[in-house]
Amino acid sequence: MGLSSSQARLLMLTSRISDIEYQEVMISQRQQQLAMDSEKAAQKYNEAMNNYKLQVKVTDENYAKGYRTEDLTYENMTSMGYLAMSSNNQIYLKKDDDGNWIIPKDLDGNDLISIDESGKATINDKKYEIIDGTKYLEKSEVIQNLILNGQMNIINTKGEKGPLSVDSIMSDTEIESVLDTSDDAEAQSEYEYETACISRKQSQLDLELDQLETQHTALLKELESVDKLIDNNVDRTFDIFSDG
Repeated sequence: MGLSSSQARLLMLTSRISDIEYQEVMISQRQQQLAMDSEKAAQKYNEAMNNYKLQVKVTDENYAKGYRTEDLTYENMTSMGYLAMSSNNQIYLKKDDDGNWIIPKDLDGNDLISIDESGKATINDKKYEIIDGTKYLEKSEVIQNLILNGQMNIINTKGEKGPLSVDSIMSDTEIESVLDTSDDAEAQSEYEYETACISRKQSQLDLELDQLETQHTALLKELESVDKLIDNNVDRTFDIFSDG
């Protein structure tokens, strides 16, 4: 192989090695992203397996204990004498289609509050501002999340306990926080699917990286060989001129 062709080969090998090294860097970045995806999937799974929900004990004489437990909703919460309260001690109420406040009632049909002429709610001789909580109180998961995250309190209208926070709910006799297992099966299935996809992608990247490393090693050896060939050609050329 002549000097010019050797140099051309050297340039081609150098370019090819640079391209492979770039591909290896890209694969390494994709592997890091997969590792992050795996951590996110594990975190999401753990959260789903360890999430809690609120349940209320609804009086029901048809049950041996005299009550049944239901996932907390605005309706069953108010039926047991509880109301939702903002962090500013304002009572959340719903409005009807005509824009009027809906007065919540207990199981016996008794009003939990009265509204005076100024538009304030009276509960146990105490007055509270009223705010529209319709959008928060419509869905059980919304009101539960607000309570569990400390963004909403509960007031007990049936006793003298006063407002209840999520901390005191744990010791309340009518409301309890329990481990929510309703989404465990779905979370398990989703986690197994996501980890299988990540594992498959990781295996493919490992295979591609092994192939690139094999090519890289071979090219480095060839580059070394061509380098030596060029050095030999240069040495011979200088020898010829020296002999002359």
